[in-house]
Amino acid sequence: MNKLKVIFAGTPVFAVSSLKALTMRKDIEIVAVYTQPDRPAGRGRKLKPSPVKVFAQKLSLKVNTPIDLKSTETRNQIANLKPDLLIVVAYGLLLPKDIIDIPIVSINVHASLLPRWRGAAPIQRAIMAGDASSGISIMKIVEKLDAGPVLLKKPYVMKANETSQTLHEVLATLGSAALNEVIDKFLSNALTEQVQDESLVTYAKKITTIDQQIDWTRPSCEIERKIRALSPKPGAKANLKGLDLKILSAHEEPLNAGNKVCGEVFLSAADEVYVVTGDSSIVINSLQLSGKSPTMTKAFLNGHKDLF
Repeated sequence: MNKLKVIFAGTPVFAVSSLKALTMRKDIEIVAVYTQPDRPAGRGRKLKPSPVKVFAQKLSLKVNTPIDLKSTETRNQIANLKPDLLIVVAYGLLLPKDIIDIPIVSINVHASLLPRWRGAAPIQRAIMAGDASSGISIMKIVEKLDAGPVLLKKPYVMKANETSQTLHEVLATLGSAALNEVIDKFLSNALTEQVQDESLVTYAKKITTIDQQIDWTRPSCEIERKIRALSPKPGAKANLKGLDLKILSAHEEPLNAGNKVCGEVFLSAADEVYVVTGDSSIVINSLQLSGKSPTMTKAFLNGHKDLF
């Protein structure tokens, strides 16, 4: 039997699980991997390859890193590979229609239960919103963002302490399993499609520096969700006692604030750092000073008790 010719397009760690799953199949030939170009990273701003590129090169897969997919050269390059499937997982570039239409089908592995949370940051937005569940959707790619018919959904019930990191890890694994299932159905000509209900669409906008800032006038539950949604990266930010901090973990704590105002920081008798919120308080469990490594709050206090 001829192997299925596949082009894979992905960039971050989330996509590596799906690429790894494809490399383990004997009925697939990965004819090319597309990923975003190397980007400056770290204090030295040296160019760093994407996690997908690093993984693909270890396996001697052909890697392409176009700035975009609009050129005739890129279109011809993909067409000449004659792919049966084009698989996209968190690639970060939109596919033009003339590329979408090259293979038999182009599919996307998306980290939400579509049509909820189309867009760039479905994992973070789901946690911020207090969703009870998340999951994976695999859909056919169309020109409109994340709007194609869904081929498969895999739900996941979120834990009470879910962070963006833990949810990324769960959904990356779930996504690779779902992708294998869809490929099996494709090979057996058993794929079915479900059109998305446009009345239920929500959008997961990219996380901005404004999103990172904590507004202490908001309810404790909302602040605690934001902290989990942005932990460990990019981190929820606040200036407390004159220090620029990323707050990496925290928990709600009932408090009769009395004369205290929102954003006021104080130390309890048990050496816990409280911050007054719009309806109660938040206790900070771990944090990160600008330019420093993450630390538990107890350790942080050893060098900063003078603040209190």
